[in-house]
Amino acid sequence: MRVCRAEAGRYTARMQRRAWLVVALVTASMVTACGGRESTDARPRLLDATPGTKVTAAAPNFPPLPGANAYFGTLSRAAYRIEIPSHWNGELLLWAHAVRGFNAQVSVENPPPALRQRLIDQGYAWAASSFSENGYAPGVGVNDTLLLKGYFTRRFGRPKQTYIAGNSMGGNVVTLSLENFPDEYDGGLAFCGAISGVELIDYLLSWDLVAAYLAGVDLPLGQGQAKVTTAMKDRIVPALGSVDSPTAAGRTFGSVIRNLTGGPRPFFMEGYREQYASGFAFSTGDPDRTLPMTRASTNEGIDYRADPGFGFDGDVLNREVRRIPADPIFRNVATHPDMAPTTGKLRDPLLTLHETGDLAVPISAERSYRLKVEAAGSGDLLVQRVIRAGGHCKFSDAEITQAWSDLVAWVAGKVKPAGDDVLGDLADAGRTFTNPLRPNDPGNR
Repeated sequence: MRVCRAEAGRYTARMQRRAWLVVALVTASMVTACGGRESTDARPRLLDATPGTKVTAAAPNFPPLPGANAYFGTLSRAAYRIEIPSHWNGELLLWAHAVRGFNAQVSVENPPPALRQRLIDQGYAWAASSFSENGYAPGVGVNDTLLLKGYFTRRFGRPKQTYIAGNSMGGNVVTLSLENFPDEYDGGLAFCGAISGVELIDYLLSWDLVAAYLAGVDLPLGQGQAKVTTAMKDRIVPALGSVDSPTAAGRTFGSVIRNLTGGPRPFFMEGYREQYASGFAFSTGDPDRTLPMTRASTNEGIDYRADPGFGFDGDVLNREVRRIPADPIFRNVATHPDMAPTTGKLRDPLLTLHETGDLAVPISAERSYRLKVEAAGSGDLLVQRVIRAGGHCKFSDAEITQAWSDLVAWVAGKVKPAGDDVLGDLADAGRTFTNPLRPNDPGNR
């Protein structure tokens, strides 16, 4: 068993284009690797991702699994990990991580333990990048992951097949990668993924704005963090109550959120309870809308619906809830493909898993992406599976490894795997692929 560390040096170049990230990634960074030096030729085309802030990378060293070799280091500002089994079959999985906070240290993570073990056992190599900035920056993740693939190829040889997988924001990295760089990948796998892109941010903004409306509070966006935080903490949340002891306004709010995120379904309340406290944090994080992700967000076109009996039909809500437009620059797929909604233009197979009770990235993202893919004529390349569980990214080992095995067989030209109809009624969805059924199934709808 051998552990080899690659440490990045620094290379400077003339500034080109508007994003420092593209400069940092496209220009040649000199990388020492076990006594060697990374070639700087044949860099791939990258997304023009939005600029970020200065970061440092946490130490990427990690122990390999038995029978595998670990390689780690930095490429430009992103840390990476690579693990290759001694009996490598020549194929590679690239892993894209979930959203991180806004601190100045980036870090790399391994794939889920069950998936990692299965990869090594079956002879697959994997590689993962930290991304070179934190926050919601899927375009940055696309670029860093693509550059890591290039580095892997130069050092270890071109993989016979390359897969990309990710969870949460990493699911957005997966769909952006498959849509923009189909020749670089052979298949994708998304767990609890924000596969429809920036629409996740629209949902988070919608949460805050409909909460403010039902609480009878004018959310003072643009007036500084202190005022917005005070309004949210001291007026809006108390007016709604808690999940288990909601006010009348709070019961209406829960109904609206349930309908906004996919309608009645198993484990909705479990996921709602888990997400409730953090759900009000979006507007307090950047109340003056200075970050790319908040500038890109909008609730225009969002259809708010409460169930009958709450006193708010859809017409009233949709007429009276405050609407905030997006900065059109950031919703333009030509100039900001990282922040614009995904297109659904797949050319490679994609298999997704999503929990019914996920309220961090709701299953409505799967519905949205299905509609895009069908409109783009790529419906045969998308398989979606519904898992009956509460919370975010809480899949069983069996669900994860079965999805991986089915994707590999699909890419190899065998039978297309089965999936669920996410556009249908979800009230009892997920019985086919949930393994095992959770102890309290079907949960609270």
